[in-house]
Amino acid sequence: MRNLINSFLFILICFGTYGQFKTKKYIKRNRKAPITNYSDGKIYSRGLFADSNRIFIGNSDGSLYYINLKKASAKLIFKLPDFDEIRDVEFVNDKIIGLHSGKNGKLLYMDLKGATKVIKLDEWQGVFLDGMDFHGLTGFMMGDPKDSIFSIYDTKDGGLTWNKCSGEIKAYKQEAGFAASGSNVQVINDSTYVFISGGGISRFFKSTNNGKSWKAIVLPYYPGESTGAYSLNFMNDTIGVIVGGDYQDPNLRMNVCFYSNDGGESWYNSDKTVRGYRSCVISYDGIFYTCGRNGIDFSINNGVDWIPFADGAYFSLAISNDKLIATMKGGSIQFFNLMERK
Repeated sequence: MRNLINSFLFILICFGTYGQFKTKKYIKRNRKAPITNYSDGKIYSRGLFADSNRIFIGNSDGSLYYINLKKASAKLIFKLPDFDEIRDVEFVNDKIIGLHSGKNGKLLYMDLKGATKVIKLDEWQGVFLDGMDFHGLTGFMMGDPKDSIFSIYDTKDGGLTWNKCSGEIKAYKQEAGFAASGSNVQVINDSTYVFISGGGISRFFKSTNNGKSWKAIVLPYYPGESTGAYSLNFMNDTIGVIVGGDYQDPNLRMNVCFYSNDGGESWYNSDKTVRGYRSCVISYDGIFYTCGRNGIDFSINNGVDWIPFADGAYFSLAISNDKLIATMKGGSIQFFNLMERK
């Protein structure tokens, strides 16, 4: 019996050491990942879009930068004094769309030649817009409640015109959205929209008929002004992850990350969770990546277990040219090699 116990303890020690080795290996490998400074100012970016050759970065001072990856150059392409912060950026139908998250929401609509239009709706007066997403020309956007009703809109022409969704959602007291990275909403297909809320209560919302009706599921986040669900990502129609926590207590790990394998009908607490508050989660090639104020983590088993990937303070994530891009303070972005599935 003693030999059996010793053998069992040896196995546990080996597995524990292996887990520590994996963690240290990823952190060490990414410690020297290249950092690019696109601005000398004290700005940071929550709005980030990347494709194979370009990166568009919306910043805390309302500016929009363009990085040409082939030429390795950064250029300021938009700045107006009445744009406080651009918290989400999308690129649709050769148009750049920047979401302004001030007390009166508005959108920047710009083509690649520099022609610029600012889109405002009377209904957006007094509305803090939180995030938007597109599937082709179909887009969905949500903002904080106005008169206790969530501000939810969709578009069918790539973001030029927006219509209020016919299905109204009444908000609970102190319930709103978190515009931490513009990733609290997602358009899964031409007819399915999802988004999350936080604050006094956290909920997951899903519509399969372009916002005509909604199903709401309560998420087990702690209630509070700075706590709740911040970001979600569905890898496909069924597998999804929600991250969040408390940005005022970023090292708190309890009830910060949940996963679903049934399209959001049910949510489960991760077995091995992330290292604290997380503001953005994305997926690529079957792997989830999530970031926050104390690092980046990844999951290769659909959000059940998470492994530390990099240390540092990050706001938003995107994928470009087989690189993971993370925004940082001081007008900087960092480039990491993606995980390779074995």
